[in-house]
Amino acid sequence: MNKDLIAMVQNTIAEKTTPTFCALPWIHMATRPNGDMRLCCSANASGAGDDHTVGLVKQENGDPINFNTITPMQAWNSDYMKSVRTTMMEGAVPASCTKCFAEESQGVVSKRLWETGTWMERGLDVEDLLNDTGKDGTYKEELQYLDLRLGHTCNIKCVMCSPHDSSKWVKDWKVLEPQLEDPEVKRQMQWDKAAFNNKWHENEIFWDQLYKQIPNLKEVYFAGGEPLMIKEHKKFIEEIVRSGHNEHIRLRYNTNGILVDQDLIELWKHFDLVKVGVSIDAAGPRNNYIRYPTDWATVERNLHMLDNTPDNIRPSIATAIQIFNIKHLPDFIHWKNTQNFRKVNTEIIKGVKAGGGLVNMHLLYIPTFMSIQILPKEDKAEIRELFTKFKSYLYDFYTKDPVFWEQNPYGWRRWEAILNHMDAQDNSHLLPGFKEYVNKLDAIRGVNAKDVFPELAHLL
Repeated sequence: MNKDLIAMVQNTIAEKTTPTFCALPWIHMATRPNGDMRLCCSANASGAGDDHTVGLVKQENGDPINFNTITPMQAWNSDYMKSVRTTMMEGAVPASCTKCFAEESQGVVSKRLWETGTWMERGLDVEDLLNDTGKDGTYKEELQYLDLRLGHTCNIKCVMCSPHDSSKWVKDWKVLEPQLEDPEVKRQMQWDKAAFNNKWHENEIFWDQLYKQIPNLKEVYFAGGEPLMIKEHKKFIEEIVRSGHNEHIRLRYNTNGILVDQDLIELWKHFDLVKVGVSIDAAGPRNNYIRYPTDWATVERNLHMLDNTPDNIRPSIATAIQIFNIKHLPDFIHWKNTQNFRKVNTEIIKGVKAGGGLVNMHLLYIPTFMSIQILPKEDKAEIRELFTKFKSYLYDFYTKDPVFWEQNPYGWRRWEAILNHMDAQDNSHLLPGFKEYVNKLDAIRGVNAKDVFPELAHLL
């Protein structure tokens, strides 16, 4: 999204609705891996440092709405959802939405702005949404956008993950959790296996209602777990093709990229657009450590395979900015730019390169003890100096497009916003928990972060 589009979104929001408006509560439904419904993934991250139930859509008794027992259409116009809509229409910020507004204050293009702007660009009429909304916040049962996290089945166990999002993590967690002493780490790593439902997405009523929504759908986003491992994912997109609505539906993925194969690529050919975000946080051994136990050669090979697919398939690299990679982002970008990719992060939207032609980036909020905000002030100063040098490289990269350099949030502004986020809060009191967590997890896995990330050895 370029500067002009951002301004257009903000002005449209101000002119046609209220300054706090977001399109998602009117068009979008999102799940967590355990079947809980959440307002969106960013809303759920608003409670990163406190209550992890923030952003979950709740019943009248305060319990989360879970799709194993409550149907999508029952949830759609629940009291919670109606309250979110009316709060936005009144110009106030819903309790679940603080993260977006905090990011906007730091110069980050929030999910609220990005999603609303993207959907307006695709023809969404904001005034129509509001005209069709009841005074109590009721909105018609027509879903345009699904965010599906269908269980926690996964083939890797990323260092910043947990059993909630990865079945592969369970074995390590059983050994690690009893050893944890830091109260904050222990709190954030809580997981109740008995209460976790990994079968909710086999509920026939859930799928019956989603199948009925296929004619209304314009986009489906799959994440995990690892979505390519979950059979209901493939069954759903096959049903979309069978129904004949595939040509107006876009698919979007967040995947580790390990399981992409030709059969899936053949299925993707039937859709208007398929965006495949491959989660890669660094190159070589650093990525193998962060996204343990991936094999870098396989990841790199599959990325090049995706780069040579039909034009409707658009791959990108999605990077989680965290303590383990913040000092290596320039190196990672140098690697990316040596690969001569044809399509990866080169999509042009309204004259703007998605990800700036580099990589898509999002900030890691959970667990808080791996956020870049925990770094000591000396390390933060070192990173600012590193990024200042990197800025010269980026400037050379963008010299053919000086407007892009000056205005686009995916140019230098995006990198500057990351630094502003880093400095926005001093969470260095979480460093002891980070040290305990990493060293104990390393012992379980037989790896050594100090060897892979010597620049962090003084924190370990």
